[in-house]
Amino acid sequence: MPRGGTRSNAGAKSKWRHGKTKTIRVPEVLVSQILEYSKKLDDQQVFVITESSKVLNLSGVSVYTVSGKKFVYVSDLIKLGYNIEPYRLALAVSMESNS
Repeated sequence: MPRGGTRSNAGAKSKWRHGKTKTIRVPEVLVSQILEYSKKLDDQQVFVITESSKVLNLSGVSVYTVSGKKFVYVSDLIKLGYNIEPYRLALAVSMESNS
């Protein structure tokens, strides 16, 4: 009777949505920040904007005018799927609009 060897699907399952992981070397003082950011990326809570994408499409967003100045509500942008930074602001606005 054979013993040992590898078995398919054995072991702990990855907690990362994007699949396989890789060991990297980073400065110790940055470890917690890098892990926090990478977890947000993996959960798709962070939207990475490249330098070439400086266009904000406001189609479908109501634009208001007060004292001759135009503005939009952050809550309207969140409803359309825009990611707002800092994340705490987006969370506060979301909680406020749900009240």
